[in-house]
Amino acid sequence: MNIQLITASEIDLTQLNSFLEKFFGNSKTEFLQEHGAWLHGGQENRWVLLVDDVLAGYCAVIPTQTRVEGLSVPAIWWVDIIIAPEFRGRGLQSHFDQKLQEDNLLKLGFPNELAAKIHQKHQWGVREDLQVRLLPLRPLSVNQVRFSTGFRGAFLRVGSFVLSPLTAAYRLCMRKRKPEQVSIMETPMADFLADIVKRSPEPPGATTYRDEAFFQHRFLDAPYVEQLTWFFYGPIKAPTHYLVTRTLPHQGKVVSRILDYYGDLCQEKPLFELLMVSAADADKKKSTQITAMVTLPEMVPVFEKAGFLFKTTARFCWLSSEVSLMDAFTKPFYFTLADSDNDEIG
Repeated sequence: MNIQLITASEIDLTQLNSFLEKFFGNSKTEFLQEHGAWLHGGQENRWVLLVDDVLAGYCAVIPTQTRVEGLSVPAIWWVDIIIAPEFRGRGLQSHFDQKLQEDNLLKLGFPNELAAKIHQKHQWGVREDLQVRLLPLRPLSVNQVRFSTGFRGAFLRVGSFVLSPLTAAYRLCMRKRKPEQVSIMETPMADFLADIVKRSPEPPGATTYRDEAFFQHRFLDAPYVEQLTWFFYGPIKAPTHYLVTRTLPHQGKVVSRILDYYGDLCQEKPLFELLMVSAADADKKKSTQITAMVTLPEMVPVFEKAGFLFKTTARFCWLSSEVSLMDAFTKPFYFTLADSDNDEIG
């Protein structure tokens, strides 16, 4: 059995896309075909496993830079791994595992429930206390309600029907509300955003390292930059906080996501004002919902006050050969939907 591990740039893309479509579906495969190099920081971070010249597996990571207790630490988000069913049980995943270990980088991920259990067996740290918060703007049009079936579907539709007059009244209040110290900008410069971070106190534990290069790559060079809207709190020339949303069509409806928020995370008023204005903007754009990831417990009451009452569990996993890094991620940390591949179109 001849086994080769190569990068995505070394294989015919038609063959790779045909393989990925079986597991990811059309939308994600098309996105990776057009923008995979951007998402993963280069095709060298997407790997393909060939067995006797037959495509048998795929794995991908996203390089990142983190701040962990005041130190800059390079890391990778491990986002995808596939072994074709006909090749499972042959130990092929070990070739990807070995590749991941080569640089001895800190490894991070947002696994589903099954993957979290597998990671635990392989000595990864796993946490299940993160939340994705949701504000339903048009409950009956929320995709989770539309596509649910059976008893759960009936229960969700009845609940959404009851909730609809309340959300309509809430949307009306948001439209009439006059925000305090909030401005909106379509295309800020990377240095403008990085300056906000420099003026802000560092959050507890670990977070993404936000510098000009981060903002330029992650947002300003994003293939969907026209879907982003930036909100700022404080003086127009020197705001103290920012919040960025992405509004896009998804499964026949429009949805909004809060990709990132930063500033002094201990201040409640700026977060509340930015949440209210971004929700009102999502409503104007006919979004059915607006969602955000919340990893700091002290921010939960502010989200609830702003109407983000519904929640689902988000999981986080990490692995390092350094004991200090393994310990660091058991403490409070701050990540958002801008991290990893949380904002891929599914």
